[in-house]
Amino acid sequence: MFRRILFLMTVMAMVIAPATQIVAQDDEYGESPMLAERVAAGELPPVAERLPENPAVVVPFNEVGTYGGQFRMGFVGSNPGWGGMWYVVGWENLVIWKPDFSGVDPNIAESWEVSDDVREYTFHLRKGMKWSDGAPFTADDIMFYVEDVLFNEEINTAGPVADWLPTTRADEFRAEKIDDYTVKLIFAEPQGTFLYNLATWAGRHLTWFPKHYLTQFHVDYNPDIDALIEAEEGVEDWVGLFNKKASGPTDDTNNYFLEPDRPLLFPWIIKEPLGTGTQILMERNPYYWKVDTEGNQLPYIDTILGISYQDGEGRTFAMLNGDLDYVKDPGDENRVIYFEAVDEGKPIKISTAISDGANSNSIHFNRTVADPVKAEIFANKDFRIGMSYAINRAEIIEIVHNGQGTPAQVGPLESSPLYSEQLATQYVEYDVDLANEYLDKVLPDKDDEGFRLGPDGNRFSIVLLVSNDLSYSSNWEQVAELLTGYWAEVGVEVIMNSMPNTQFVENKRANTMDMALYTGEGGAGITAILDPRYHIPMEYFGIFGNGWFAWRVNSSDSTQVEPPDWAKDYRTKFEVEVLGATTQDEQVAKMQEILQMSADEFWVIGISRPGLGYQPYHERIGNMPDEWIAGWIEGVQKIKYPEQWFLKE
Repeated sequence: MFRRILFLMTVMAMVIAPATQIVAQDDEYGESPMLAERVAAGELPPVAERLPENPAVVVPFNEVGTYGGQFRMGFVGSNPGWGGMWYVVGWENLVIWKPDFSGVDPNIAESWEVSDDVREYTFHLRKGMKWSDGAPFTADDIMFYVEDVLFNEEINTAGPVADWLPTTRADEFRAEKIDDYTVKLIFAEPQGTFLYNLATWAGRHLTWFPKHYLTQFHVDYNPDIDALIEAEEGVEDWVGLFNKKASGPTDDTNNYFLEPDRPLLFPWIIKEPLGTGTQILMERNPYYWKVDTEGNQLPYIDTILGISYQDGEGRTFAMLNGDLDYVKDPGDENRVIYFEAVDEGKPIKISTAISDGANSNSIHFNRTVADPVKAEIFANKDFRIGMSYAINRAEIIEIVHNGQGTPAQVGPLESSPLYSEQLATQYVEYDVDLANEYLDKVLPDKDDEGFRLGPDGNRFSIVLLVSNDLSYSSNWEQVAELLTGYWAEVGVEVIMNSMPNTQFVENKRANTMDMALYTGEGGAGITAILDPRYHIPMEYFGIFGNGWFAWRVNSSDSTQVEPPDWAKDYRTKFEVEVLGATTQDEQVAKMQEILQMSADEFWVIGISRPGLGYQPYHERIGNMPDEWIAGWIEGVQKIKYPEQWFLKE
């Protein structure tokens, strides 16, 4: 006996079109004139032969669009993916979020069944679905990933590791091919939230590996692979070659934008990589497997031009000038500029981004740092409470966030069934006297300049690491500068060290960081369950226990620190009681217990609830929703279904 689990998440009311629907279609499909010309020339089979028997049907947000044109997207730096393009041209998993974030819909998977104990998930794929090169996409592709990538001991030296796969008893996971278009995934323990994880970034790899193409780079399939290794620049062995050509499982999106020959399941495919230039060109996938409600093959837009800018200012100017159609993360500092541009009649519209985030930033004191004195002080709750009371959150909101938001710690939003008043509101008052009172319990002595001394009699100095080149970190330096000033007023010396994210990651892996400023996920609906990074130990971005994560996944490229037993118990409780719950009510109830523990432990410090965001776009873009739920869990732009955007004449 099987049942499907759908968990309706509590979110802000939105006026938006329905999610992807699966409806019957006849053989009369429409297609882009660009592709019709290729069919007429004999370069492509007819559209009905390129689509699966039952294509996914996307209901346009506002209207059925028109074909053609080039969409221009700007990003900063040399990585198109993390610059924003990944969320527009990628993120196609077995299931997809409904646009109102109320649950998941079929996507690459046409349908599924779930066993009563939520251990077995049977997915039915779309018959006749094809990769971008025309080769069939079947159960063999998923089995190739599971058997030859996930469980390959040379690729995954620490055993099977994946974002969607639980760490407990991971080696007991197995997949079964039922037929060419049916796969059963079997877990050792109940996985009640698996469908939701599949819609997130975590679900990417299950449908990421085209077997017919990638076997040439796999040692078990190609006896002559040494010749390919020798010919490929920048790789030393077959694993490096495979990861480069597969764009994963370790390299992910960056290599994807560098390999035009790699077959994909995405609406647009790479035509001209960025290389050493400033532009990347992507072209519609002739075998894309979605249509609109009138049977027109998607996407509507023919090509996407990604343009690299040296800095955010240049990108903003191009957007205001009408030279771009879209940018991700326009920046709080530019909010007034963009709204004034609309008032001035610039060719710009603005939609409202409703953040799913719990906080504008999280502040982590790394209790696994090698310095035992710092580790002990960072683990002292009184120290963290004192540092929290020292923050003038109202001033940060006014100066950095243009008055948008309210003081808060990192925790689910008031609209979420997981909301905890204690977690959200404790220690958020700006109270220098209280800050000093708590800090005096931990570091009572001061030097002649008023800075606190450590147990060794030397000034207790902390280095705060900040990534400065992420698309969403444009104001982090400004936040950090204000924080260091507030903490200096209560005698704690904190020195900001701003760096590119690649260097930040190096420090993270080496565990050479005292503290860090980062994002604040986990606000709307049940996102705190799907991304519990700030509420349980041993998460990748749970920097408060940085070395613990490396220990949990047995990372070979990071410094491991074994967690204490109590931290392991926290982790086990989450994995067994929350992820293993078989009903939505039980999941919520058990996660509320975890969040109470998080409130009591006070793992990280937050600053403010994110205010309403804004998203500028060129007025010629059609089918852009007036408001949308924006967040990493939702795939950022992907929840807006970019394949149904179109260019107005």
